[in-house]
Amino acid sequence: MHAQEKISGTVTGPGGIPIPGVNVVQKATNNGAVTDFDGNYTITLRAGDKTLSFSYIGYVTKEIDVSGKSQVNVELVEDVQSLSEVVVIGYGAQKKESVVGAIGQIKGEDLQELTMGITNVQEALQGQLPGVTTIQASGVPGRDDVQIFIRGQASWNGSGQPLILVDGVERSITNIDFNDIENLSVLKDASATAVFGVQGANGVILITTKRGQKGKAQLSLQANTTFKFVSKLPEKLDTYDAILEANSSIMRELAQFEDSWNRIRPLAIADRYRNPANEQERLIYPNVNWRDVLLKDFAQDYRVNLSVRGGNNKSKYFASLAYQKETDIFDGKSFDNGKGYESEFSYDRFNFRSNIDFDLTNTTELSVNLGGFYAIQVTPGNLNLVTNAIYELAPNAYNPIFPDGFYGRDNGDVFANTNPLVTLTNTGYTTDRNFTINSDFILKQNLDFITKGLKLQARFSLDNYSSSRQQLSDPGGGGQENVFYRVYNEFFEERIESPDGVNDFAFRPTPWTLGAESIQNGSIRSNLLYDFSLNYANTFAEKHSVTGLALVRRQERGVANDFSIFREDWVGRVTYDYDKRYFLDISGAYNGSEKYGPGYRFDLFPAAAAGWTVSNESFMSNVDWVNLLKFRGSYGKIGDDQGGNRFEYQPIWNIGGGAFINPNNSGERSGYVFYSEGNVGNADLRWETAIKYNIGAEIGLFKNAISAELDFFGEDRSDILIPSTQRAVPDWFGASPPAFNRGKVEVRGFEIVLSANHTFGNGLNIFGNFNYTQAKDLVIDREDPELRPFYQKAAGYPIGQPRSAIPAGINGSLDDLYSSTPLVNGQDFIRTGYYNLVDFDGDGVYNGAFDNVPFGYPVRPQRTWGATVGARYKGWNLSVQFYGTQNVNRSYASRTFSNQIDTFFTHELGYWTVDNPSGTRTQPTYSFTQGATDPRSNFWDGSLTRLRTVALSYKVPKETCEKLGLKALTFLANGNNLFLWTDLPDDREFNGSLTADSSFRGDYPNLARFNFGFNIDF
Repeated sequence: MHAQEKISGTVTGPGGIPIPGVNVVQKATNNGAVTDFDGNYTITLRAGDKTLSFSYIGYVTKEIDVSGKSQVNVELVEDVQSLSEVVVIGYGAQKKESVVGAIGQIKGEDLQELTMGITNVQEALQGQLPGVTTIQASGVPGRDDVQIFIRGQASWNGSGQPLILVDGVERSITNIDFNDIENLSVLKDASATAVFGVQGANGVILITTKRGQKGKAQLSLQANTTFKFVSKLPEKLDTYDAILEANSSIMRELAQFEDSWNRIRPLAIADRYRNPANEQERLIYPNVNWRDVLLKDFAQDYRVNLSVRGGNNKSKYFASLAYQKETDIFDGKSFDNGKGYESEFSYDRFNFRSNIDFDLTNTTELSVNLGGFYAIQVTPGNLNLVTNAIYELAPNAYNPIFPDGFYGRDNGDVFANTNPLVTLTNTGYTTDRNFTINSDFILKQNLDFITKGLKLQARFSLDNYSSSRQQLSDPGGGGQENVFYRVYNEFFEERIESPDGVNDFAFRPTPWTLGAESIQNGSIRSNLLYDFSLNYANTFAEKHSVTGLALVRRQERGVANDFSIFREDWVGRVTYDYDKRYFLDISGAYNGSEKYGPGYRFDLFPAAAAGWTVSNESFMSNVDWVNLLKFRGSYGKIGDDQGGNRFEYQPIWNIGGGAFINPNNSGERSGYVFYSEGNVGNADLRWETAIKYNIGAEIGLFKNAISAELDFFGEDRSDILIPSTQRAVPDWFGASPPAFNRGKVEVRGFEIVLSANHTFGNGLNIFGNFNYTQAKDLVIDREDPELRPFYQKAAGYPIGQPRSAIPAGINGSLDDLYSSTPLVNGQDFIRTGYYNLVDFDGDGVYNGAFDNVPFGYPVRPQRTWGATVGARYKGWNLSVQFYGTQNVNRSYASRTFSNQIDTFFTHELGYWTVDNPSGTRTQPTYSFTQGATDPRSNFWDGSLTRLRTVALSYKVPKETCEKLGLKALTFLANGNNLFLWTDLPDDREFNGSLTADSSFRGDYPNLARFNFGFNIDF
């Protein structure tokens, strides 16, 4: 008999932070233990080898001889190359070494550390993963104004947005709390997305939330505050300089429009705006910096999250509560409207989540997930009339508010010149309350008694969403705002304006009213889903590994009282690998959708992938500096049904109305009712089909200190739906033509990922990562009219290709004017300082209908890149991340001199003059635009480079934490979007559709942020 040896100790990571869940195994036996939440373990040795192996995902496995020892403490070193050792895929997970599809992945804690202070996941994804392009239009608190493209855009329907699943169910990620995220995966090629069939063509984003772990309860607190400020906005000249520019512009147009002379301002008047003689002149001759009036220097957001995680042999649990507050960068609250209410853009969100796993028996597990949020969003007035002050309103338009509380207004009461302060503070506000609850019930049954590795899973999910709205109304009378206005005319004469009073009495502001809260029509939505699946995983003869999946899923989505939307999926996947060298993955989905007619409701979407890990071959055993060399490829067919409308496959008839019996008597109609075909149905409508292919290689050198990935990918999209409104059908067809499937688009591109990681003998770890993606789309067919010139067709150019006249140089003299291309419109008013335009079709004149040609790039970048460098040392962690885009254009129309007001932007300076012949811009016109040709004044190079993130964190040593009565304490500080290098006049990557007229009146500013926070484990 041998006395049993008991070994105990603690397993920690960098900075002395305990690691729970580490596998501690006695070598050459099946004897093992797992560390608890404090990283502690105890194991009783059996006879045999006295070596313990300590292993955990993301760390280098360590083996220690424990002979003659009773206490063994271990510090594990992070293995950067294997941090993604387990990759989440569609309906399952795989070890990274066996993945042959194109999948990107990031841990939730890494995403949170890099993007702390950003409030939505879509924005946080920018620059994090290759192949993922994220562009943002505005920074409205609580609003999702972001577009995501995975490997470009292959269809003009549905904006090319990916499918997003949270815990296996299609859900929004706009309002998910970052601390709830365990892992985020992006599926990019056919083999990764085929299991989603008709929903997978635009790529798939999978988010897995955190679950419980065995061990005592771990209570954690996260808190951070964010100081945010405007990133970049157009800059205006002050009134004096703007008047000088206006006078100069008027002088140039006098030859064509003599009436402009009346708009010339003497320098003495201009000087009063800059140097008023007294307070009265300051009010009459304003020089307002609207940005300073309306915007705060900074705003402050807050976030706090409290979570608990733990478990035992019978159950495991994770639960969290979070509160997020987003405040307004506009400064409306600093102005007292005297009415007893304040209004500002704000967003308050409360998140909750509970994920519990019950071991009902040794082979049966029940998982119950409950999550959701309650959010309150406050929106004052008309946003585009607030932002319009920054993008259009002149500094001398009027004073926003006078000392006596009266508000300024322009003399003509032009809508575009509406007082933004009145809109922000005196027109009431809307409060939207949104509530979402998501629930999952998942039963897993181990069927090893039938065959080893077989498992059955059943899922039932039910999500509900509702929204209510309440309005505080503050209307005036006669269509005017509920305020007094002081107005100065062109002769600087004052008058007071207000709504009419009641019964001939003088006007007094009417009391505001708070309406009843009501559920919004169409806001009640539900999503019911259930599925059953069989999973199989087993290894034969130590070298043959086989996995299998068979799943059937049905989904029903309802919106208010509309007919429910149904979807059905039959999914299968089989994978095989031999000795970790040769890999095969075959998958597919047979999908059903009620969106299309009989014969087109079901289809099969298969895919196959193969891989070869050359570094595992015997002939590579002596090449010790090559740790990984892997080749992989995939090919498959995926679908997309985002295009078109429901029931568009069948004709729809309108009933109602009738002919007049007597045209002179509109009250008498025939008794015969009109029947008309409102929609000409197309019974052959079907989903779009995408053929995707990918070839990739992975390499790791010098113990994975250097690694690289390279992917070449392509997509051939066909049967793209062409909507009725975009058909090339002549009018004599007699009705709106039916939509049909004809369009074709191809996408070609590549991705590169380079990584380096090295740890010095003193423990200093340095790392770097660079990723680059190019994805270019090309329209092959969009039903262009046959006789249309090639340069006017959609075919042969990217989706959304902008078009413009070709500038042939600025006319700098009368000789240039006389030899320039005649204009169909405005020829009598051409003048020097503006562009000669190319007669592209050679008919002797310039006509925009025939001479405009493709120019520039679409609004989505064709090239994106991200670069991260950093270091770790004794609990300190520093990382710096850059992000950039190329091959992208944006349309932005500067409102210089709009409505003959003195608005002039600094980006308009440097225009051509006789004294500045090298200028490429043209002088903005004041009141006469004919003949002032500058075809590309509204086209902007959208390329940019951001200092995306600077993040610093410090993990307090374990000994210090113990003295404080804590398990772990981490302090964090970071900055987001700190610097921007771009030719764009503002920081908006596209003109959002959620704010009216955003292409010229702007949108809510995008923001830069400084964030400070801490994480405590109790």
